[in-house]
Amino acid sequence: MSLCVVIPAAGQGKRLRPHTLVRPKVMLEVAGKPIIGHILDRVRELNPDRVCVVVPPNDTTIRSYLTANYRVPLEFIVQDQPRGLGNAVLCAQEKVAGMPVLIHLGDTIVDCDFKAMLNTKSIIAVKEVSDPRRFGVVLLKNGVINTVIEKPQVPVSNLAIVGIYYFQDSCALYQALNRLVAENRLVNNEYQFTDALQILTDEGMAIRTMAIDVWLDCGTSDAMLESNRILLSRHNRLREFKDAILVPPVYIADDAVIQRSVVGPFVSVSRGAHISFSVIKDSLIYQGACVKDSELEHSIIGENAMVKARFGTVNVGPGIEC
Repeated sequence: MSLCVVIPAAGQGKRLRPHTLVRPKVMLEVAGKPIIGHILDRVRELNPDRVCVVVPPNDTTIRSYLTANYRVPLEFIVQDQPRGLGNAVLCAQEKVAGMPVLIHLGDTIVDCDFKAMLNTKSIIAVKEVSDPRRFGVVLLKNGVINTVIEKPQVPVSNLAIVGIYYFQDSCALYQALNRLVAENRLVNNEYQFTDALQILTDEGMAIRTMAIDVWLDCGTSDAMLESNRILLSRHNRLREFKDAILVPPVYIADDAVIQRSVVGPFVSVSRGAHISFSVIKDSLIYQGACVKDSELEHSIIGENAMVKARFGTVNVGPGIEC
């Protein structure tokens, strides 16, 4: 069966600033790999006919990383303006070309039975959450979606939309998305994908749900650290250092330097980083960062940042000295 995968990856990542000021959100690393790399590891097992990655204007970082590391049929589509998820998916319409489509948000890592999804006509992944106000939610009737609500301020359902969608009939989906544009149905200057879902349900499409257990939403600093913890628990990567102690699980890049320090558990150290005379737990140390004489926990140190004699929790932006 033919399949097109669409990965919206043009989000600005405002909640992850300052780190997204120099690097696209989907290229921030957790457990030693960019978020979008973890996604490609999963969807390439489906052998898709086409993987359409929706990127921001003037992007080179996402393109370079994916083309260098993944042998899948990639297409890159520019989303000129940040007009929401509905617009991002609509940008890929010509490339989807009527094929069944799997849409996978670029800042979401899930454990999901994708092959089971492809055996249905239309389905979206959901997870029960304690506070649904941050998410789109669905209400069910007779086992199918009846109502879709974006970020309800008054909780009406705890079934949050995870950000994984499959439509065998992509033509119907794109008709709904084009209708949003034709009717100029903007919310905060964005075309809401949930509005297109509601159109489909109102027109009689039986969209089912698949409950998932593991959903790593990498949209905030806390969520990034949580994702790092979960992924490291599965894929620990140790190196040996003569004068350093590593407490697993950790990820240490091949060219990272650690001297007279204790690192871990749940620490990822990216390429070119340098740690000395420090104790670090539950943290992300990005490319080229330097940490010295510090004791850190639950921290994110941006690429090429310099941290010296700091204690506790810090969130240091790229290139900053503190």
